[in-house]
Amino acid sequence: MLAVFLISLSAFAVDNPWKTKLPFKNATIKYNLTGTMKGTKMVYVKDYGKTIAEYSETSTRMLGMTQQSKTITIITPDWEYEIDLTEGTGTKQVNPKKYFAEEFNSLSKKDQKKVVKNADKLGISMIAGFDGTVKKKAKNILGYSCDEVIAMGTKAYTIAGTDLPLLINGNTMGMKIHEEATSISKSKPSASTFKIPTNIPIEHNKQSDRMMQAHAKSAIQDLLSGNMAKPSSNYNQGNTAPKLTPEQQEQMKKMMQMFGNQ
Repeated sequence: MLAVFLISLSAFAVDNPWKTKLPFKNATIKYNLTGTMKGTKMVYVKDYGKTIAEYSETSTRMLGMTQQSKTITIITPDWEYEIDLTEGTGTKQVNPKKYFAEEFNSLSKKDQKKVVKNADKLGISMIAGFDGTVKKKAKNILGYSCDEVIAMGTKAYTIAGTDLPLLINGNTMGMKIHEEATSISKSKPSASTFKIPTNIPIEHNKQSDRMMQAHAKSAIQDLLSGNMAKPSSNYNQGNTAPKLTPEQQEQMKKMMQMFGNQ
């Protein structure tokens, strides 16, 4: 997964902003998916979110046809794995946060403070560039205070100060999205949950690694200078969502999740 907007920051902390912690050490979170894509998703958390496994079973009906899908996403401090159980294929890439953390750690303490300050300011401006808004601690979901981000026809609620969404609603290009956490258990998930299937070949996406490493370097330098370019808004006068490539849709989703950490 290609994450371009990894700005998970606290305006007052100089600890590495790409190493955030969830409010629970271990958890099992169940989600219900409705809309164009229907199904369930289970998210398993360990070590306060350092390692996460996501299991999804969905069906998508479009143009009179229904497509079934079973996928696994496993995120470790070093790698991100995307595994399609239906197709029997898988890819891996370096966890983008690792590149951002490395670039941030290479700065002096003075420059780190500058990056944190500018990210807080520029992050809100970036969301505004998508005709969006950010509201801190706007809603309580399953006992957790959540930040709200609205942009481009999509509304997301993430646990305050983290990138973990508990509710996403949207309507983009005719695709209706409703993803809602229905329960959170703090029991420790089985170790097998986080194991990569051995019967599926995993291809290393080195091109994505190179792109993300270059982006991390560029983004940190932009934040250091305070001149990060704002994305242009493609909304028309009717306020309909612009047409996005799959990569842009993933970038937008990750951006909305990450802005809960400012």
